Amino acid sequence: MSKNYDKTFKVQTVQMIQEEGKPVSQVARELGISANTLYRWVAEHNQDGKQAFPGSGNLKPEDQATRELHKRIRDLEEENDILKKGDALLCQRPTLIFSFIYDHRFQCRVAKMCAVFGVSRSGYYKWVQTRTIHKERQKQREKLLQRIRRIFLDSRRLYGSRKIHKALVQQGVAVSEKTVVRIMKELGLKSRTVKKYKATTNSKHQLPVHENLLNQQFVAGAPNEVWMTDITYIPTDEGWLYLASVMDLYSRKIVGFHMDSRMTKELVIQALDQAYRVQRPGEGVLHHSDRGSQYASHEYQAKLVKYHMKGSMSRKGNCYDNACIESFHSVLKKELIYLDHYKTRREAKKQIFEYITCFYNGKRIHSSLGYVSPNQYERLYRKPA
Repeated sequence: MSKNYDKTFKVQTVQMIQEEGKPVSQVARELGISANTLYRWVAEHNQDGKQAFPGSGNLKPEDQATRELHKRIRDLEEENDILKKGDALLCQRPTLIFSFIYDHRFQCRVAKMCAVFGVSRSGYYKWVQTRTIHKERQKQREKLLQRIRRIFLDSRRLYGSRKIHKALVQQGVAVSEKTVVRIMKELGLKSRTVKKYKATTNSKHQLPVHENLLNQQFVAGAPNEVWMTDITYIPTDEGWLYLASVMDLYSRKIVGFHMDSRMTKELVIQALDQAYRVQRPGEGVLHHSDRGSQYASHEYQAKLVKYHMKGSMSRKGNCYDNACIESFHSVLKKELIYLDHYKTRREAKKQIFEYITCFYNGKRIHSSLGYVSPNQYERLYRKPA
């Protein structure tokens, strides 16, 4: 049985919607009245003001004719108003008519506008549903654009589409790499790395060297199983700054490094000492380096004996034997050194320290590690039971 609401109830309901700003859908749920009915009440109240709802409540028989007359006048006025506002759209596509109906749904009844324009209500509501889905897709795409931009900036504008795609997947975002490529192109996001690299150390000496025990087997089963070392250089206006690095092959983490203005045995010894203090490895670490005089020096070899490490050295003239650590120095130069100009060694040291400790070890994802950072990969290690 349909419910009959009096004028006071209808007016108060309309005021609650218009003055308190409550959504029609919320009021409809709270009162148990259909949203279409509430839209009709709002439209009638907006049009007739205090004269609205003349037939609500108990109506005297003598007022029946007056009520019917008011209703007829209201319908005619509404139809006339609709025709005036929408005359230019009558010959246009249905989507434009639906858009007009949507924009005026609070001023006029949807059913009446559909009837006047000769379009179906089901067609209109299907258009509204499609419009809502389209807006939601636009909203989701904007979120994706923001995520891609944020990941790119967090990577110091270094990541390409592949790494950004992997980072999105790790965040639970289902998107194809082709979509990432297209969006990055649309946003003008391009990796700023520069391709340059050159080797450094001198192996022309008479010091004893180790056999190549690593033999390009760049795989480790646990942290502190294999360490790789190398030296590179950084140009500044004050002259060269030399960097000695120690990498844990398992996680590709730089476990020790030291910088100085001279490429001496003390440079590499301090990098090794730092790595040992931080990692505290057990006995038997395989220590691999090139045949440079710094690593072959008696003092450095004495450190390996003290730390119970096994020495291994690259073959003469074969840069691939130390590829992993040389790859790190190449990445360092492409992603940092060649993108800037250093006036002083102090300035270079500051940026290199921050790059290695904060970005490279802590944030930069590696394809060889399943697209996680060295620190993350090290934390994921579980000792065998």
